Amino acid sequence: MGGEILTIKLVGIAGYSKGKEFVIEEGGEAVIGRSRDCSFRIGETDEPEPDPNKPMKGTGGKDDHLHTVSRHHVKITFQNAKSIFITDQSKHGTFLNGNRIDGRDQIIGLRKGPMELRLGTNETFRMELLREPARLKPKITVKRREG
Repeated sequence: MGGEILTIKLVGIAGYSKGKEFVIEEGGEAVIGRSRDCSFRIGETDEPEPDPNKPMKGTGGKDDHLHTVSRHHVKITFQNAKSIFITDQSKHGTFLNGNRIDGRDQIIGLRKGPMELRLGTNETFRMELLREPARLKPKITVKRREG
């Protein structure tokens, strides 16, 4: 009853999601965007302002920046370690290691190491595949006393 548990971990490294972490479990899928019904919502009111020493592209501040993140920007489908798919649903682009995703594509290479996922102009995530050993449930034996 061994095996391992696989998850995809996304850590925000730039933009309004900087420092936030999201996890997608094997067999699941997640949508990232501005809409309230997304699995991972960008632009929530409790998010801290980005570092003023690293200004965002564009001149309109938060609103201009968030304009480049669609309501339902990207969908990640994690069937198993060999079947991970990404679907760009945006107007401003989704980029994996700097390469623009066109429609639906398979993510190849995540098993070898982390990748960079960028939505629009600034929202950037470090994406990695994590492997943990499956925790074994302890075997419990109950002995009854006689007599």
